[in-house]
Amino acid sequence: MPFAGSIKSAALIAILSFSASVSAAALGEMPAAQQNAMVAKYCAVCHDDAHRNGGISLQHFDAAHADPGVAAMLLSKLTSGLSPQDVEKSRHDPAAAAGILEKMNTGAIQASGSAAPDRPTQEALARSLATEAAGAEKWYLVRTPDQVFSASAVRMAASVKNPGITDMYRLTLTCDSGTHQSEMRLAWASAVPEKGRSFYAAADTSEPVTYTLTETEKMGFGEGTSGPGSIVLVAGSVPLQTLQIGNVFPEETVVFSFTDLPAKARQELDPCFGTDPAARKVTF
Repeated sequence: MPFAGSIKSAALIAILSFSASVSAAALGEMPAAQQNAMVAKYCAVCHDDAHRNGGISLQHFDAAHADPGVAAMLLSKLTSGLSPQDVEKSRHDPAAAAGILEKMNTGAIQASGSAAPDRPTQEALARSLATEAAGAEKWYLVRTPDQVFSASAVRMAASVKNPGITDMYRLTLTCDSGTHQSEMRLAWASAVPEKGRSFYAAADTSEPVTYTLTETEKMGFGEGTSGPGSIVLVAGSVPLQTLQIGNVFPEETVVFSFTDLPAKARQELDPCFGTDPAARKVTF
């Protein structure tokens, strides 16, 4: 009997998997396994464990359990600045669909060193990432097996300099519960700010602090360098209300709200970043 039950369970799983594949195909999307192969070929060459360009590794990307913020940033880089909403329009708008390929022809796929896939494949990848990016602006919480906790969220802003482009910003706070080491990292897409550009960060009511982008990133496939894709912010504590970022791209400002950061996340992060109210003023 247990054997028969196993067969039924396996059959049910197969039916559900087939149904999911059919649904994805009907939406013009790409199965998770194919997405993973695409990301490995075209993205992880520069964003691997050894070359964490943009402050992220895609070497272990799993579309079946995608971080919405990572999916949104990937989509932005691959489409030269399209938002998930832009890509969603392409399902029913032929002009928008044509725009996806046009944007991808100048996107990050071209920097991989591999020949770009055909148009249907590129469109399917973009649509899949747009679906997975749903909720990217909400805090996304992760705890790894080695007890590293992170909270991340994305903000989007219409580009002032390049109409029709949506710039994205991803803020990630990380705490190692074993060592109490912490990091607050800001990453951006789709463009890369020029080296030497200055921007500011202001936490709560603190005075803004200026950062200057001086670093470059080496391409993972060994050909050339790029401007910085992220920077570590010096944080004495987790902001209580907001973190404002301005001028990474000309005349753009985005605000990360911390009032909606889950209490669980703050409890996980505070031991690394500090809980002294006085320390909260010594930020950024």
